Amino acid sequence: MFVAANRFTVADGYGDELVERFTESSEDIAEQPGFVRFDFLVPPEDGNIYVAQTYWESEDDFEAWTDSEQFRNAHGGDAPTEMFEGHPTLETYETAITHE
Repeated sequence: MFVAANRFTVADGYGDELVERFTESSEDIAEQPGFVRFDFLVPPEDGNIYVAQTYWESEDDFEAWTDSEQFRNAHGGDAPTEMFEGHPTLETYETAITHE
């Protein structure tokens, strides 16, 4: 399984708005071939790192999503520049062990 984690450092006071934006734009991804799961992780009360994490059957499936019109639509809304402290960081992983 392929995992893509996009980490955002969010300015104070913008966390709820970011969660709302992801809630509104995350529905199309479920229809993508190879999509397994989406998690949006929020920090403890005193943190400011938020993570959008997706799970895919393969890296090719993830790449196809990032090249799709649905991806462009989901990422088309311009967030205020002051919402973030720097640029998001994308980290990718291959699953070695899973327990459920």
